[in-house]
Amino acid sequence: MSIFTNEEIYFRVWMKVMKRLLTTILAIIIFATLFSAISYVPSSQREPNVYYFGFLETFLFVVIYSGPVYFLVGLPASIIIDRLARVLGKHYGWKKYFIQFGLYSLAGVLAGFVFSLFFGGTISSEEVLPLTILGLGAAIIYFHVSLLVSKIRVKEKQQRQWSRKKEED
Repeated sequence: MSIFTNEEIYFRVWMKVMKRLLTTILAIIIFATLFSAISYVPSSQREPNVYYFGFLETFLFVVIYSGPVYFLVGLPASIIIDRLARVLGKHYGWKKYFIQFGLYSLAGVLAGFVFSLFFGGTISSEEVLPLTILGLGAAIIYFHVSLLVSKIRVKEKQQRQWSRKKEED
């Protein structure tokens, strides 16, 4: 007999799903913002008669193209990585952090590599390296946003427990 009711189990599963969706959306926004800021060319440095994408245009393109990749590749990969990290890093703290960091980095590099093979067709460093670095950056951003969202949830949970104790006293 379980100590949890069905509603509590459904609520916990729903909260995990919502956490992953929130993490994915925040990671997409942060990744698009950073990419747009890095690739933006100020007006003073632009060549005449050459069109440059503005910050907002670049942001929208990055969201349109990286969003599906985050949802279709990143979300399933994060579920697998978190389960692997739970098995490999039974201790919490730095050991678990570095295991997850390595696994997320590896997943990002592999995703960038596979993506470059599908759309580039060849294995040349000029085509593979940029997308591999972007995949690595996207995975590291997702991982750290996930850690941040988890910390916020823990603080919320601690505050609820503290308020319940106060009400009981």
